[in-house]
Amino acid sequence: MTDATGTVAPTAPPDPGPRTTAAPEPARLGLAGRLVDSQFSPIVFTIVLLVLLLWIGSLVSDPFVFPPLDRIAGSVWQVLTEQWGDMALTLVRFAAALAAAMVFGWALGLLMGAFRRTIGRFVNPLVAVVQAVPALSWVLLAILWMEVVETRIAFVTFMIAFPFFVIAVYEGIRDMDKDVLEAIEQFRPSRLQVLRILLLPQSVVNVIMTFRATAAMTLKLMVFAELIAADSGIGHRLQVAQSNFRVDAILAWTLLLVVANFLILWATDRVEKLALKWRAEAIVR
Repeated sequence: MTDATGTVAPTAPPDPGPRTTAAPEPARLGLAGRLVDSQFSPIVFTIVLLVLLLWIGSLVSDPFVFPPLDRIAGSVWQVLTEQWGDMALTLVRFAAALAAAMVFGWALGLLMGAFRRTIGRFVNPLVAVVQAVPALSWVLLAILWMEVVETRIAFVTFMIAFPFFVIAVYEGIRDMDKDVLEAIEQFRPSRLQVLRILLLPQSVVNVIMTFRATAAMTLKLMVFAELIAADSGIGHRLQVAQSNFRVDAILAWTLLLVVANFLILWATDRVEKLALKWRAEAIVR
């Protein structure tokens, strides 16, 4: 291309188009990054923080209030080697009673939701009354009513956890999307078919969420019931430690209960991921 004087004007190089830069490869996580990213890191962090607080308490307080860590560790070892039967007995009691409360509460909640104008209308106030009774009242009544220790503990644990499952399932059915229910009713199913095809799968979410929310509370109240109404189990061991002024033993049992709660929540998370893997998890960015 020439200009007015006949000289060749320089031509601009062709436009290469928008530049693209290769995305940087994600940096590989080091050991610290893998530990932070691990699903067990919050549990380990909490336990380490709890032990650190106990150590600080032993430095600034009287040994009677906060025993040294070596004494607490010795008590933990004694529990795990000599008194593990009481811990296993409490966990078996807890699992059996909570499973019974979940199954019967789930079934009654489904019936109340499916037959809302009959069963739901009359049973809902009764469940509310059962839930309003204090845990201490159930413990005292169990002592007076029942002679067998296992029956007492199972009764108290069942009566504490049972209403939570009933109400959660019943309210979950009441909050169900009406469009879904109307679409099912276009095929004119029976009430039992609606319960089996629609209500039962929908209530799984409510049952798992209720189990997560009530498991730790139920375990604590069950240990309290063992302290008053049983001659074995963790609650009984705590009562013996209190009578002998063994603060180290009380803290040892407490630490093991904390670990047991974390393991229960971890197992619940695993079940939730398997049973509710169809449900997307919303994460705030």
